[in-house]
Amino acid sequence: MGGKPMNIPKEIQESRIAWAANDAKRDSGLQEPQGIEKFCDLDYAGDGITEHLLDVYRPVQNGENLPVLISIHGGGWFYGDKELYRFYCMHMAELGFVVVNCNYRLAPEHPYPAAIADVCQAIRWTLAHRKQYTSNPHWFLVGDSAGAQLVSQYCILAGNAAYRERLDFATYDQLPDGTALNCGIYDMSLENIHKNIYTQEAAPEQQKLFEQVLTYMNSSFPPSYLMASVNDGLRPRTTPMRQRLEACGIPFTFAEYGEGVPSDSHVFHLNLYSENGKACNQAEADFFHHLEQQETRHA
Repeated sequence: MGGKPMNIPKEIQESRIAWAANDAKRDSGLQEPQGIEKFCDLDYAGDGITEHLLDVYRPVQNGENLPVLISIHGGGWFYGDKELYRFYCMHMAELGFVVVNCNYRLAPEHPYPAAIADVCQAIRWTLAHRKQYTSNPHWFLVGDSAGAQLVSQYCILAGNAAYRERLDFATYDQLPDGTALNCGIYDMSLENIHKNIYTQEAAPEQQKLFEQVLTYMNSSFPPSYLMASVNDGLRPRTTPMRQRLEACGIPFTFAEYGEGVPSDSHVFHLNLYSENGKACNQAEADFFHHLEQQETRHA
């Protein structure tokens, strides 16, 4: 993994194994779609480690004219990689995007702020190189679970210089045209898992800035599609984000899925066999394309 030698807690090891088995079962039988051009294992940090690689997917037909969609995977900050998201990301490419599917360093081998620092670097690289893949200037962010937290924190720091300047890692200040926040957790003052495996080595001030991140949201936060499943135990974690979006006057769409379909639970949208999942992905694609059209008219 490229991190320092350490004893990984047993519960983390067991969760990684169990989650990988569930993800493999979810994607069993899926085939990569035809008509998608792939640019794989691009090194966005220049250091050659696996955690700093990303893929770019775009439709062969008209792909060079599509907006960019950067996907930040979930996994509790300690699990996941771009391979697990390739079917989902190629599916989103089919819906009209040049999709960037990136790895980032995971806890506990790489504690906070490794993940968010990598997200900043991946976005910086993407915007610096996007003309190699598309002439379209518009770009969007999507993340689920911990990835939704990373997307929201990125947008908050990119839009708030006072917050950004207090952070002890390299950041970035470019805001996307919109985000999709799926099955996420956002008010980190309410969470305990990060204190054990993610921010355990951060200085007290940096931990506080992390826990209070939602309070630094302002009106610069991009228009957003906020999604939850009625069957997800993390469903209540969406409420603080919804309240902050309202308080800051951010245009957003809130949608819940899964009524009557108990299997459509946490991050169900990654399941390409799920009708609700495909409907959600289409709705988010439509949301982004509508924003793209608005921005183009106002340009």
